[in-house]
Amino acid sequence: MKPPAGLFAHLEDDNNYDNLKLVLSDGVGEEVLWLSALELAEGLAHLEEDDLLDPSESAWSHEAVEVPEVHISPYGVARRSPRLEGAYRAAQVELYNPSGLLLLRRVVEDGGDVLEMTTPNGSVYTLDYQQVRAYLRLLLPH
Repeated sequence: MKPPAGLFAHLEDDNNYDNLKLVLSDGVGEEVLWLSALELAEGLAHLEEDDLLDPSESAWSHEAVEVPEVHISPYGVARRSPRLEGAYRAAQVELYNPSGLLLLRRVVEDGGDVLEMTTPNGSVYTLDYQQVRAYLRLLLPH
């Protein structure tokens, strides 16, 4: 599968195929990150959980976050009411090299489903979440 623009990944065959080389590019420069494929899979799985955070509420608030109401259709299939504009879910993954954290933030808006990846040096790469998910699914443990 062709990688999405701005992202390339490669699994190394040492350490039980857990070392993942992730290359992020903004079209001008690129950053090479080394991390655990298993940890990235867990971080992305966390982004799949459905309780998105309301951007107007503090992420540090101890109050419960309101989850969209679930409607049960007569056919037994649950569907959710529309998500909040700018609703997001976040996760972090520890990097081998450079040392630090890769911050993952999935933002769901009317315009699309976006994955923001913030590197330890502060660079933010914005990618289409569904494209990244489909591409990495072939490389990451399920």
